[in-house]
Amino acid sequence: MGNKLFYVIVGLIIVGFVAAFFLIRDYQSNPDNLSESGYYPYTDIAAEDLNGPTVDLLDNENYHFNQTLEEVVETVQNETDGVFVYHWSPVCQFCLNATPNLIEAKDQVDANLVQLNLLEYQMAPQVFMIASTPTLVYYENGQEVERLEGDPGNSEVFAEFMQAMIDGETFVTEENVEESTDIEDATDEENEEVKEDTENEDE
Repeated sequence: MGNKLFYVIVGLIIVGFVAAFFLIRDYQSNPDNLSESGYYPYTDIAAEDLNGPTVDLLDNENYHFNQTLEEVVETVQNETDGVFVYHWSPVCQFCLNATPNLIEAKDQVDANLVQLNLLEYQMAPQVFMIASTPTLVYYENGQEVERLEGDPGNSEVFAEFMQAMIDGETFVTEENVEESTDIEDATDEENEEVKEDTENEDE
């Protein structure tokens, strides 16, 4: 009798663990469960495949202008009135510093802006010829007009650049914008950070 009870208890424990495993897996695979806001623009990437640094920013409204790589390509090709594309990465500190100023400038000049996360779309630098992040590029009728590379450290330069592009003028600034992360140099650092994040999750 005692042995039977023991095996019943062990069986129930195993069933409980299996059920918990599938519940957790289903929960994590649902994009709506990754953030409180439910914001999930990476519709071509499974929720469980999204990198940790990206997940951490899903509830940050400064990053609620993201599109998939395919969507950005279509936007650039089809937007006749002009569009700004912000090439960024969640593991680029210069990007994290620059983004709040960029969004402030966007609101100030009412610019048409989309964001492209290069950590999730690692083919994007080749598609758009991006050498470093952050890089803000203005496109009109499917063609690049001009780009602003690096973090200027304030919203004024972003606003001046955007307004100049909207007005069809040449952008000139005396500010030295050099705060950026080289794409090739950052690759190993990004992979290491993602690896560490994954290991921490496993623990």
